[in-house]
Amino acid sequence: MNSPTRAKASRWRRLRPTFNVKIDFLLGLGLAILVAVGVLAHRSIDTLVDTGRSEAGTYVTLGHLETFLGSIRNAVAAQRTYLLTGSRSDLLIYAKARVRVGRELDNMRAQIPGGEHLQRLRDFQLVVGERLQRLDAGIVVKLRGNPGAVRDQLGAPAAVALDQRIDAIAEAFRARELQALRARRSETGLNADTSSFLITWGTAFACALLAWAMINIHRNQIGRRAAERAVRASEAQLRLITDSVPALIGYVSRDGQLLFHNRTLERWFGSAPGNVFVDTLRGLFGEESYRAMAPHIDTVLTGKAVDFNFSFYTPDKEVKNLSAQFVPRREETGAVPGFYALVTDITALTEVERIKSEFVATVSHELRTPLTSIRGSLGLLAAGVTGVLPDKAKQMVDIAMQNCDRLVRLINDILDSERIMSGKVQFKLESLDPSDVIESCLRETESFASANGVRLQYAPPGGAVAVRADRDRLAQVLTNLFSNACKFSPSGSTVDVSLATRGEKVRIDVCDRGPGVPAALAPRLFERFMQVDGSNLRRQSGTGLGLAICKGILERMHGSIGYAPREGGGSIFFFELPNGRDGAVTNG
Repeated sequence: MNSPTRAKASRWRRLRPTFNVKIDFLLGLGLAILVAVGVLAHRSIDTLVDTGRSEAGTYVTLGHLETFLGSIRNAVAAQRTYLLTGSRSDLLIYAKARVRVGRELDNMRAQIPGGEHLQRLRDFQLVVGERLQRLDAGIVVKLRGNPGAVRDQLGAPAAVALDQRIDAIAEAFRARELQALRARRSETGLNADTSSFLITWGTAFACALLAWAMINIHRNQIGRRAAERAVRASEAQLRLITDSVPALIGYVSRDGQLLFHNRTLERWFGSAPGNVFVDTLRGLFGEESYRAMAPHIDTVLTGKAVDFNFSFYTPDKEVKNLSAQFVPRREETGAVPGFYALVTDITALTEVERIKSEFVATVSHELRTPLTSIRGSLGLLAAGVTGVLPDKAKQMVDIAMQNCDRLVRLINDILDSERIMSGKVQFKLESLDPSDVIESCLRETESFASANGVRLQYAPPGGAVAVRADRDRLAQVLTNLFSNACKFSPSGSTVDVSLATRGEKVRIDVCDRGPGVPAALAPRLFERFMQVDGSNLRRQSGTGLGLAICKGILERMHGSIGYAPREGGGSIFFFELPNGRDGAVTNG
């Protein structure tokens, strides 16, 4: 060995211990960061699940409250019916309704924890007890056969005041629950943002450390065996990291071969280590699930990352709902030989969402029956069936009828929204002339526009235009947009409707001269229960579901909806649908 070679060897022997310490430290630090990222991701998922359960609990509590209020209103309605008819069957109905009030109050007490809510329950008990005493007193008066005293019992100021106190206590209870729910959501959102930031940058930093370590190992290791041992050690550490992550991590080649996976896959499929290493995605997940993945696989192999959800049956016949992220692996030449897959089990989250949706639908259905009864009774009172009402009483009955109608509209919108989101609405897509539907909807909305002092204007395009849509659902979208434009337009203004073809899409614009939408609220305009606040914009109340329903309908028809401010003031609501072709297709 010549002198320069001996000098290099001696220098390497002196530097090797320091270099190994640095590499070990960096690899250990990267491992610690990735493990922390995995733990943080797991905790974030647990936090989201806990928030979903908390939301479900809040909705259950509010459901008990609404059921309790409904039992009180039923008792009041039954008492009034008996005072008007004197029928013994109506008296029995009242007695049952009165017993139900106490039972529902006991149910609330059993479901609701102590503290502030317990004090409100005590207030409920006192006010409801007083209200029931007044109801009983009215029954006694009726039984004694005093017509004048019976009339005094109907709409007595003291009874109205007690009803208002009950509503006020219920509203405070409801507001407190919703405030706590919003606070939990806000805290969860903040935690999710923080976790996302830490996971992203922590992973990037750890990967940077590991990459730097590997580069230095490659540059400084002498001999092929030493380099191979370093690579094997690094792979073993990465295996430990990926095996600790509660999600399926794998690498898939371009021909669909699963070349790498963590132990989560083995736990899901119940296979021994190595049994699924050379399998394909098609053979692993089954033909049905692979058909759902195939379009996304084609996309990721073009070099684009994709996110999507799908379901599959485990070997134990258990259904899992999964969220998948496919990230392409690029070579220096730009070729994509395969992609990385991160698949997370979201079955629990999906179940929470399903329970919430079913709860909303159930509550909405259950509200329809008492609302229909209340609306019918109020209509009879307003029509003078029980006699001519005093002006003040008639005014109160009219207000109650208006609020009943608003509740019915809200319930119908909620049910429509839930059915569309759950995919239970059937769409019959066919090629149709949008001008026919527009003109029909304009005729139907004309009286409403006239009542608001607004004129509707539509200039049909010169040539023939066709879209592919469901006629009834397209009419529902147009009617909603026309009504909104009329509601928020100043008297004497014009709502302009236009139709144009843009490439493979047909666009319909509804333009008004209203106050417009604040820029900060525009991104959330099509969310459920979203309403633009402000006294100048709320001349007429709404449910906040109309635009969300329109968005859901258009997406099911392969279209889209958007908003833009109108030059000179006002709003432009527009949507696009695919160009129509001959034939008809029925989609579920």
